[in-house]
Formats: sequence, structure tokens, C-alpha cells
Amino acid sequence: MTGDLQLKGNIMLEMGKYDEARALYERSLKMTEDSSLSQQIKDNAKLFQHYNLARVALGKKDLATARTEAEDFRQGTEAKNNPVQMKQAHQLIGMIALAAKEYDKAVSELQQANQQNPYDLYRLCQAYQGKGDATQAKEFCKKAANFNSLPAVNYAFIRRRAAKV
Repeated sequence: MTGDLQLKGNIMLEMGKYDEARALYERSLKMTEDSSLSQQIKDNAKLFQHYNLARVALGKKDLATARTEAEDFRQGTEAKNNPVQMKQAHQLIGMIALAAKEYDKAVSELQQANQQNPYDLYRLCQAYQGKGDATQAKEFCKKAANFNSLPAVNYAFIRRRAAKV
């Protein structure tokens, strides 16, 4: 059920309904905290709340809050030394750099994010567009648009946008 709330939150985020997304993320966290799941799972949910709140702040163009939440998430992932989560921290920092029009930093961070996530490939396209590198932008948008994976929500979010470049 918490995964469903997270997915709904992600959809609201994509729709630009940031307050609704935040409310769904908070419901998901509360459901996890109130459950009989292990403390490790509860701690992980608390850590990912920073990730979610950073993305909500980004949507609202509140870069200061996004940076604070991203830093909390990054520190938590480094403490756990979890390579997958560390890629997500790079993704988040890259997203913030992209929003701040710090395109070199965005490229650097997003290259360390999950290259099997078509949304990260699309973000790289956007960063290269910002840098004025049309060739690299086109290459990464093509990779994102033609990503060949099992059906995934991230691909559904970006496929049409990436194919337009």
C-alpha cells in the first residue's frame, strides 16, 4: 500500500500537483512508521522522505529547501554505503543543478546517476541542451525515447517529451 501511495505521489508530481504529491508521500511514510515492519525499513522510508520532499521543493522552485533535503538524503545514503541509493542522491543533486541552470554540474551528477533509468537519460538531454550542446542533447534524448526495458513508470513519464528533441 505504501508503494501505491508513492506511485500516486510520483504521478501527482509529474502533473504539477505538488501539495497533493507531498500529502501522499507523508501518508506513505506514516503508514510505514505505524506498521509492524522492521526498524530498518522504517528508517529507509524516513531517508527517502528527504528524496521525495526535495523533488516536491524542486517542483515548487524552492531550490533552498530542495538542496537541504537532498543533502540530508545524500548523507544518509553515504552512511549506509548503498550504491543504488547513492546513484539516487546523484540524480537528485543533478536535478537541482539542472533547475539552477548549473549545467556542467548537472551533467557531472547525472552521469553518476542510474543510466538504466530513462528519466536520467532525459535529464542529461536537458542538461546538454542547457549547455548548448545539441549533438549530445539529441543523443541522450534519443536514448531516453528509445529505451528498451521492461515497462516502467519513469519511461512513461518522459518518452513523448524525449522523442520530440
